[in-house]
Amino acid sequence: MSRVAACTLAFFVSVFASGQNSPAPATPDLSQEAFVFEHFNESVRFEDDGSGVRETTAAICIESQAGVQAFGQLVFGYSTANEDLTIDYVRVREHDGQVISTPASSTQDFAPEVLREAPMYSDYRERHISVVGIHPGITLEYHTITRVKPLAPGQFWYEYDFPTNYALTDGTLEINIPKTREIKLKSPDHKYETRDEGDRRIYRWSVKNFVPDRSGHAEEEDDDTTDVQLSSFTDWQQSSTWYAKLQSERATPDPAIKAKAAELTRGASSPEEKARRLYDFAAKNIRYVSLSFGIGRFQPHAASEVLQNGYGDCKDKHTLLQALLAAEGIRSYPVLIHAYRKVDPDVPSPGQFDHVITAASIGGNLTWLDATAEVAPYGLISYSLRNKQAVIASTDSAGGLKRTTSESPVKNVTTLITNAKVSELGALDASVELTASGDSDWRLRSAFRSLPQANWQRAMEMISRAWGVTGDVSDVHIAELENTSKPLHISYHVHKADYFKVPSSAINFQFLPPSSIGRVAKASKKHPGEPLDVGPAGENVYHVHIEFPPNFTIHVPADVRVSRDYGDYSTSYKFAKNTLDAERRMVLKVNELPALRRADYASFHNVTTSAVEETPWCSIARPSAASLASAAEMKGTPTDLREAGAAALNRRDFATAVALLQRAADQDASSKDGWEQLGQAYAGLNQHEKAVQAFQKQIEKNPDTAHTNAELAAELRQLGRLDDAVAAYRKQVEIAPSEKLAHKQLGLLLVQLKRDPEARTELETAAAIPPDDPEVKMALAQLYSRAGENSKSEVIMASLTGATAAAASNDFFAPALRDDVDSAQAAHDAEKTLSDIGDQFESGEYDHLDANSYSAMDMVALLWARMGWARFLQGDNLVASQYLESAWDLSQSGTVANRLARVYEKTGARDRALHMYALSVAAGGPEAQNSRDHVMKINSATADKVLTQAVADLQKMRVINLPKLLSQPASARVALSFDNSTTPDRMQFIDGDESLRNVLDGLEKVDFPVKFPDVSSIKIIRLTNMSCSTASCSLTLLPLRSMASAERTIQAKDQSAPPAANPEVKPAALNTASPASELSKGTSSDTTGMTPPHIISAPDPDYPDAARRAKVQGIVLVQCLVGEDGTVRDAHVLRSLRPDLDASALLAVQHWHFAPATKDGKAIATTVNVEVNFHLYKD
Repeated sequence: MSRVAACTLAFFVSVFASGQNSPAPATPDLSQEAFVFEHFNESVRFEDDGSGVRETTAAICIESQAGVQAFGQLVFGYSTANEDLTIDYVRVREHDGQVISTPASSTQDFAPEVLREAPMYSDYRERHISVVGIHPGITLEYHTITRVKPLAPGQFWYEYDFPTNYALTDGTLEINIPKTREIKLKSPDHKYETRDEGDRRIYRWSVKNFVPDRSGHAEEEDDDTTDVQLSSFTDWQQSSTWYAKLQSERATPDPAIKAKAAELTRGASSPEEKARRLYDFAAKNIRYVSLSFGIGRFQPHAASEVLQNGYGDCKDKHTLLQALLAAEGIRSYPVLIHAYRKVDPDVPSPGQFDHVITAASIGGNLTWLDATAEVAPYGLISYSLRNKQAVIASTDSAGGLKRTTSESPVKNVTTLITNAKVSELGALDASVELTASGDSDWRLRSAFRSLPQANWQRAMEMISRAWGVTGDVSDVHIAELENTSKPLHISYHVHKADYFKVPSSAINFQFLPPSSIGRVAKASKKHPGEPLDVGPAGENVYHVHIEFPPNFTIHVPADVRVSRDYGDYSTSYKFAKNTLDAERRMVLKVNELPALRRADYASFHNVTTSAVEETPWCSIARPSAASLASAAEMKGTPTDLREAGAAALNRRDFATAVALLQRAADQDASSKDGWEQLGQAYAGLNQHEKAVQAFQKQIEKNPDTAHTNAELAAELRQLGRLDDAVAAYRKQVEIAPSEKLAHKQLGLLLVQLKRDPEARTELETAAAIPPDDPEVKMALAQLYSRAGENSKSEVIMASLTGATAAAASNDFFAPALRDDVDSAQAAHDAEKTLSDIGDQFESGEYDHLDANSYSAMDMVALLWARMGWARFLQGDNLVASQYLESAWDLSQSGTVANRLARVYEKTGARDRALHMYALSVAAGGPEAQNSRDHVMKINSATADKVLTQAVADLQKMRVINLPKLLSQPASARVALSFDNSTTPDRMQFIDGDESLRNVLDGLEKVDFPVKFPDVSSIKIIRLTNMSCSTASCSLTLLPLRSMASAERTIQAKDQSAPPAANPEVKPAALNTASPASELSKGTSSDTTGMTPPHIISAPDPDYPDAARRAKVQGIVLVQCLVGEDGTVRDAHVLRSLRPDLDASALLAVQHWHFAPATKDGKAIATTVNVEVNFHLYKD
């Protein structure tokens, strides 16, 4: 309900709001305002008979389009019963003085939306005027005149609030009354002038250069008083008598009312029982039309009319109830009250009220009733109406300003009992029982009563979600919704197939809703000693009983117990035999506390709202084979199967997801649902052809799904159908032209296809859509360079890598880690780009662990290195080492190792520096010679040993030994994701022997050589080769793409200068062996129609210094598996030459890239033998 200034109802064009204005500067800054009131004048004149005239004049500067939206249509409110509104003019004034008037034909009268459900029920109307010629830069002017007839003969009242939410250059308020008339006037915070003119007295207020505080730092006073109040009533008894007389004739029971009362009370033995029945009828059966007191007239409709119509506003519902009670000999009174605002006892004005309730005299006491609440229990009025001053309208001694009851006749209690069971696969099934009485009861009861039963399920889902339990709600039952004599009882069931992610290392959960009792109201600066309102008092009890399966490990927090004289709070958790019992109990005993106890109560409230409370958490192991098998064999409707299949997909159980989703599709082939998820499941199993078919089916059912086209394109790329993938990406762009990722993926694919002009268009479009994307920028730099637009390329490269182009050595890191870089700029650029990549991780762009996510690791490693090197140059060695160590572990770049060694050397960590310089030599690259020199400088006596050992150490860093996982040989490629931890949070099988797919969970507890410099959204993603023999398994971390050199001649260089000999390393014999029996699909012992793999690129191996000086030459024979994508896996030495040369050869081959072997035109995996020839040439 809104506050209304009755008798002089003013709309003020919706710009005046309650609050406090404050002094403003003489020359305020108004440049950012949408509009500015240059002038606003309200002039009110009252006569002795209560009639009056109100004039409003305004001039408003429209500064922007937002101002046009605010004032393009003016709306003025008035009451046709006692007000005559004249719009003198509405016009706009251009800067050149031209005036454009809005004609009267642009004016229309409407009943407000709230009145349309009860036509002709209220006299309140709104006059709408569409302003002609309004645009930014003009001045809007209007003048209205409202003539007011008295609602109370010989009386008048008025309220006004000064502006707080718009700029006002000059504002005035004038109230003009007969000089001899005694009034009550109150304006506590705003000074005014008084002057007499003949027999008139004029009060004047003014506001100059007011600008609202839009900084967000202004303190708002929680004060609901009105700035200016005026009333001609001398006291509250006088206003009480006026309304009692106005209303009483409408509450006289006629025969229809008497007959209805007799019917309703038949058999009732006491006045209270009669009153209860009559209240129930008036509350529940007379529809409430929400009109504030004063809007729908002050005088109610006759009780018999309300009974016949079946609807009414607050005063009408009271009048009917009063007449029904009178028919049965029960005296009752209308009570004028405000729903939220406190009454100012100094000004006896009817304008202070917006609601009417009933006070019934039963058994010598007053029973307070509010029929507008409809389903509130008998005798319960809302908390906002309790313990509040109100006017009982009566002509006898019962009338005047009184205080409503502070107590509730019904105890405020909410009890929630949840019994739940969780399956091994993480599915939740819960039965919930809710019981509520008192204040909690009628709010819920009213909400559900206003909804059709078909919507109860949705409503309970929203409520349950607010309590922290998400899922599909069913079986909602509400017992006796209309019976307010009993507590409300609601029961329902919640199911969610993937409530918990299985498996998971640590998941917080909470089935106990937060306590909803109590609040901390704002302190009043004006009335600091006022009691602290904390109510309503009541009790909440929540109990949860959950049965967990054996693969769940539950951890419960400590119990909490807090007790005060005004309330008690506790939470407790007990876990035994895989069953968790938890309870939260909150009891608030009072509605108010002394102001001095604010700090103590705020502390208590902070605990009770769970803001500082720990929650239970669990770790979840992989479900049992029996459970997985059972899930795959599940029976049910297509909807049930799709839900279970989606849950399996979320836990990455692709085989079960395929079984369930395919079964759902077979049962209901016409369904539009489930095909995309089926495609994702097939993709997870690397069954790309079937994935494509499922995605195409989804697109056939629903052509306008952008994300499905993206999924289709990704699978087509896996199959090498690149032109088809381009077409799918183009469809995605067509459907979602503003989706950044669509343009990015299309652009990157076009770059790969060397279709540069098309790629440029897509990537420039992607770059224009925020946020920044480093991968898009890098690709654009490449395109600009190829197009000869070097200046554009250099600007991008400088921001990303710190250099305008790649160094001659083709090293990804060297240009960014120079000694002469601008350290402040480098740190700024690195931090910003890392933030952008973090946003991409948060958005889920890299969730697929695909080529995009692998490429992101190159940029992450570079940015960590840049940040670390910048911090070193700035003297922050600790932070420098953290970032460079992380960059080294991720990249194993010789340049990064060299810079990290310099940090160690600077801090006096000599041994660590020596080892890192040696690792830099072993890793190779442009800093190898510099690093070798440092090794010699630090300890020349042991240099050869240290360098030889570093080669072996580097190899060990890249290979993680695992326990025996299988009883037969197998190999596969696996992607690992690390989320601020050294143990992986995700393991994704890519290709290879399917037997390894089912043992990946064994990697969850393995520590890997990964480091994070700080906590962020960025994850580390590593591509690995996993291989198992009959005795053990190992996992080889594959190098980042930036560490695999671009296409060039395979020629190893002696790292000494000047060289005594120039070694040449050749893959002299690329012998295709028979495909091994343990190879992944696509291999075959039949070599008919088979084309062997050939080398595309091969990074230079290092010729170890010790071997060079010893003049050791020869061939290392390496056998490796070349996968379908041309990457090397499972490299091992077949014929050894010397340990350090063997290690160097292995490191080199693992970085090589091949065009894969093909059979009948299709890429296959095959085993090859590679000869690496180390040969010294004489000068």
